[in-house]
Amino acid sequence: MEKYQPIACQFYDVLELHASRREKSTIAFFENGKSVKTVDAIIEDIFTREKAEYLKLSDGTEVRLDQIISLNDTQFYGSCGF
Repeated sequence: MEKYQPIACQFYDVLELHASRREKSTIAFFENGKSVKTVDAIIEDIFTREKAEYLKLSDGTEVRLDQIISLNDTQFYGSCGF
């Protein structure tokens, strides 16, 4: 997988908001960097592992933040400029 690219700060804030509210969300992301997968789940945690940030979802899925395409049909892109 490619080197982790920090996501836009505004997108991170939206993810944290959904996690704190424990709202079921529709998340589309690249699985294995290639195919697109969409899941409906609650964001349980946002964590860092090996210098990359991840979501842990209620269905057990872990998604690297820079692989997320959209949250509830809102697309996000860009970075915080790190």
